[in-house]
Amino acid sequence: MKNVYEFIQPSDSITFLAEDNKIAFVSALLLGRGQAGCRNTASEDENIPSMMICMNEKQCEETRLSYLGETLSEYLDKNKAKIVECFESFSYASVEERKMSDDAIAAITDEEKLKEFKNTHEDRNRSSMSQWVKSAWSYAESFKK
Repeated sequence: MKNVYEFIQPSDSITFLAEDNKIAFVSALLLGRGQAGCRNTASEDENIPSMMICMNEKQCEETRLSYLGETLSEYLDKNKAKIVECFESFSYASVEERKMSDDAIAAITDEEKLKEFKNTHEDRNRSSMSQWVKSAWSYAESFKK
């Protein structure tokens, strides 16, 4: 069972699914480039340290190693499929809206219609020029190759 996570940045409610906190950490870190937070909605207590904007490179590397138990590159090599799934799950939806969004996506079986629905949903629900969700989907495509 995947957990719902919040991708925390100043403009929009964005949620995504991940198998565990490490997958969420890596996805939020890569997409946010260290400038976005991440929260597991099932656990108020656990800090996912994806926001590294105030750290120097040595501190960033130490945080990544400490959290993942290996280098970011090693972790990515071992977990590409899970990270692709995670990036594909990004959506402009609050935690409360997520279930309805997931139900709609699950009901669409035609790939072209699904792509159209997701693009329309993304365009209608973002309030800023930032295209976080579209960027997450692009990362998924890149990791597939």
